[in-house]
Amino acid sequence: MRVDVALEWFLNPDHLPFLAGIEEGWFAAEGLEVELIVPDGHYDGLAEAEAGRVAFACNEPLHMLDAHRPGLRALGCFFETEGGVMLTPQGEVRLFSGQPIRIASPVAGGVTDAIAREILRRHAAARGTLAEAAAIAIEEAGFEHLANLKRGFDGAWLCFHNFEVVGAKAEGLPHVFVSTAAVGLPNFSALELFAGRAFAAREPGAAEAMQRVLTRAVGALQADPERARAIWLARSGEEDTPLLRAILADTLPRFVAPVAADAGRWRRLFETFSAMGFAAIGAAEYDALYG
Repeated sequence: MRVDVALEWFLNPDHLPFLAGIEEGWFAAEGLEVELIVPDGHYDGLAEAEAGRVAFACNEPLHMLDAHRPGLRALGCFFETEGGVMLTPQGEVRLFSGQPIRIASPVAGGVTDAIAREILRRHAAARGTLAEAAAIAIEEAGFEHLANLKRGFDGAWLCFHNFEVVGAKAEGLPHVFVSTAAVGLPNFSALELFAGRAFAAREPGAAEAMQRVLTRAVGALQADPERARAIWLARSGEEDTPLLRAILADTLPRFVAPVAADAGRWRRLFETFSAMGFAAIGAAEYDALYG
């Protein structure tokens, strides 16, 4: 059976469990021919799975909350890193002094902007200063965060430790990484696997097989980092560089297994963001994602 898996962005090492399942023949042994789909937009994969045009999608757990998506079923988390806002040192000075700042983001508008401003507000408050939301401009500028900082942005939002922090350190780029955890907010920089609800009901064995293969792949990748690197190089076509090795070394321990539906994993995120007015669903809708 061919099954399409819509990614959240471009192919990157966060998706290695899928690549390992393909490369090692584990999906094929389960009767699945897996095709990875790179979406045009960040939310497109979720919409395609909800509409039944693809079988599976992966995305950050935040997007279980920021809109009501009744056509999805959450199958489990397979990757979690630290995420937040990366500031330039000059940008942090501007934030603390109440000056306007420009933050680059892959997506702009709605809840994601509000969360970025809340992170920066809390970061400034910890220094005893007030950061006005109106002074924080968030602009859609793609996902090349470090390049955006070099181009003059004061900061970048939706940065991940295993990419941007590792990359900034490798380049010697001065930066201040403000994670959600550092300001007392629950983390959501992770990847949850979703199935279209209609597909999961029609083909429950395929959903279970996907969970089994990803769980097996996580264990294998973490046990053999050299094999993980070889799979990535073969599937991505990238060059083997010191930066790539540093990214992989930071990424591999962040894979999560077993991959299994767990409503408790993101409940604090849901409850916190609900209390702050950031969630567009109620408790019943949250629980239904796992039902």
